[in-house]
Amino acid sequence: MDFDSIGWTGAEGEYGDHPLLMRFREFEEAFPKGRYPVRLNILWQVEESDVNGWPTDTEFERLSTFEDRLVEAVEPYNQSILTVVLTYNSTKEFVFYSEDEAMFLDRLTNMPQEVERYPITIHKNLDPEWDYFESLRASVSEE
Repeated sequence: MDFDSIGWTGAEGEYGDHPLLMRFREFEEAFPKGRYPVRLNILWQVEESDVNGWPTDTEFERLSTFEDRLVEAVEPYNQSILTVVLTYNSTKEFVFYSEDEAMFLDRLTNMPQEVERYPITIHKNLDPEWDYFESLRASVSEE
């Protein structure tokens, strides 16, 4: 399966009193979501942001490098897929769905790193119906 062929859609909104940017994948009905029941939310607390909570240019470069490395580490094996990226209130959230949490974490641990550790926290949930993804996508459709 070629995840690179799955397109992205962007949306804007609000999170509290701050702007929110969302980018999510446009999956076809035939995509086997049930194969990826584990949701991994990776939260990066932005160290340098403007008054709206947007990353500075330097921080944005760090975030882009991290996202590229993480996607390169996990997606080619078709065991995890990045589905949504949210930016809000000095936070960047990467939402992956995975077949195997341990394999995902192993690939994350072994991907190229910077001198300083990435400022991330990871939250794991079982979400076989992709309820989180669907609720985010529905929030865009309702606006």
